[in-house]
Amino acid sequence: MNKDTPYANLTPNTLLDAIDGLGLRCDGRLLQLNSFENRVYQVGFEDGENRIVKFYRPKRWSDEAILEEHGFTLELAQQEIPVVPPLVFGGHLRLLQ
Repeated sequence: MNKDTPYANLTPNTLLDAIDGLGLRCDGRLLQLNSFENRVYQVGFEDGENRIVKFYRPKRWSDEAILEEHGFTLELAQQEIPVVPPLVFGGHLRLLQ
């Protein structure tokens, strides 16, 4: 695999470590979902729930643009418009670097 390609280092272990770093406990189940630009996974958690995890294509979007998208999605959810909002940690939206 060419290490210069986007996501070359996004292995299952890297993905699980990133999620565990947020204090969420994965159970090891991963299912890659279709996405044109980003890497999107359905991830199983120890609480029995499945959640969607999205890794954005490097250098495609700025952090500000991603946070704006997440903020907008939260606003839609607060207005009871059916969307899947991002998780909020400690009262703040967070991006992992």
